[in-house]
Amino acid sequence: MSKSYILENAKVRLEISEDGAQIYSFIYKGDGLERIWNGDPTYWKQRNPILFPMVSNTPDKVQIFKGKEYHMGNHGFARYSEFSFVSQSDDTLVLRLQDSAETYEKYYPYHFKLVVTYHLLGAKLEILYRIKNDDEEEMPFGFGLHPAFRCPIADDEKFTDYHIEFSSLENGEGYPYDLIKDHKIALDYKYFDVMPTLLYQNLNSSTFTLSNGNRGVKVSAVGYPYLAIWTPKAPFICIEPWMYHSSRDEVGIPFKDRSSVICLKPNKTFVCSYSIEAF
Repeated sequence: MSKSYILENAKVRLEISEDGAQIYSFIYKGDGLERIWNGDPTYWKQRNPILFPMVSNTPDKVQIFKGKEYHMGNHGFARYSEFSFVSQSDDTLVLRLQDSAETYEKYYPYHFKLVVTYHLLGAKLEILYRIKNDDEEEMPFGFGLHPAFRCPIADDEKFTDYHIEFSSLENGEGYPYDLIKDHKIALDYKYFDVMPTLLYQNLNSSTFTLSNGNRGVKVSAVGYPYLAIWTPKAPFICIEPWMYHSSRDEVGIPFKDRSSVICLKPNKTFVCSYSIEAF
């Protein structure tokens, strides 16, 4: 069983596992209630996986790296990987994933390090990601986050009591924009019948608040070109900032030539972050 680590202050209690470097628990002490999905396999066994070195997938699930075909499941392999411990203090935890013989030969022929830093600041969890190219060639990759939040948060509430509020007025690209009214999407499972994932692009907003007007979480994500909202009609909702998104039309195209892919030169480091605040 994977080892887990606790960070705690007067506002929140956080548990993080080496299993995918996933948040296993994020309890807000103001009401004593959990904010993170519990991974019930009846609906979805994961909680908030890191998406690397790709986000989503192509229909054939084939990726072409260095002229050779590799097969990778949806959202890459980091989500199923054991991260290693780097350091811990009262308010900060650092975990790391780096390439292995298995990842290099079976999935992704590059040497890399993915370092995740969790830092508690009051009721806010700040998460920093550093991806370093340890290879001798330019390294193409995709990256994204997939946090799942309890919805409803309390047992006596309903999914439809909640909404997602965007910090800015939105009228750009994505599906379906007509759900965003007065900066908000009022949650209802019926919206996910036609399109299981609501996917928005080039948003003006940088914060997205899940709330029933009383309690919730605020996700802050600056610089992410995509936002996905997903639920399998379960008691949780995912608010997912993505740096990259695989297109169904990119079958047979080398990964480095795909749209929105990140290409990192040797010995360089890519850095991004986001935060989750409980209230």
